[in-house]
Amino acid sequence: MSAVPGIRLVAALLVGIAVMAACSDDGAATGTTEAVVFGEGVIPESVPDDFPIPSNSVVGTTLVDKINNRTEFRLTVVADITSTVQFFQVGLVNQGYIINSSEGNATEWTLTFSDGDLQGQIFTTPQSDSVTTSVVSVNRS
Repeated sequence: MSAVPGIRLVAALLVGIAVMAACSDDGAATGTTEAVVFGEGVIPESVPDDFPIPSNSVVGTTLVDKINNRTEFRLTVVADITSTVQFFQVGLVNQGYIINSSEGNATEWTLTFSDGDLQGQIFTTPQSDSVTTSVVSVNRS
């Protein structure tokens, strides 16, 4: 009787265990240990609590890159581009953020801001006359 079938069985079991461990959820949604986490529908916890979010918006895709300390999320806002940009400008300043630049036109607008070690950018484009998409990116240095 050969030891090879026994070794194959042990090897198959070890591979199965490794695959199950790799596919398992090793952290709660709020405390995951993954380096890069994709999500949808919820503002990531790494976004500052005082960050202004329009009440007439829906959260789309999100990304949290723990290696590079970067968070990104997409908002669909029921408002024209001018109103959306004004909301972010006023909201950021009211929360103590510094607007570093704000420039654009009727087809796209980029707003950069900072607060201490936090740097951020909001890129807004119209989807129609009354709906815009804003991609918010924040980095901590």
